Amino acid sequence: MPEPIRVRADLVPYTAEYSHLVRSWLDSPETFSRVCRGRTDFPPAEDIVDSWQRDGVTAYLLLADRQPVAYGELWERPSEMAVEITHLMVDQFRRSEGFGTRMLKLLCERAAERPGVQKVILFLTGDNEEALGCYVKAGFELVGTTQAVMGLKMVRYIGLNK
Repeated sequence: MPEPIRVRADLVPYTAEYSHLVRSWLDSPETFSRVCRGRTDFPPAEDIVDSWQRDGVTAYLLLADRQPVAYGELWERPSEMAVEITHLMVDQFRRSEGFGTRMLKLLCERAAERPGVQKVILFLTGDNEEALGCYVKAGFELVGTTQAVMGLKMVRYIGLNK
């Protein structure tokens, strides 16, 4: 059973005023590649976070003491009765404080509110033991690999009665 998440933080809808700050969290070629599924064109474009905002995607910020500390998105996957968490990242100065786990927990709660959603999926790309630990703490299980995305596929089942 995952350990309790004790970080105090609030999930709020993302707004474009934070695009420069969120982009700054893509602070190295490794982080950029992990968040953007193997992309190597570091540094990222100035408008990269804005380019992620589109139909079928709902973006969120995690605030601690009214300051953004993490970002993540829910992508609709209706054919799979799922949502996918993507572009999950934590401010490089706030990593390893539990904010990634808290963000995942809150994103799963939002996903569970959606009709027809039975699971949340995410992909672990690259060799990132910290991210794997975070995902497991948030209740995700490794289910294998996929051809669509290079890496490991992880799932957390939710709301099976909807």
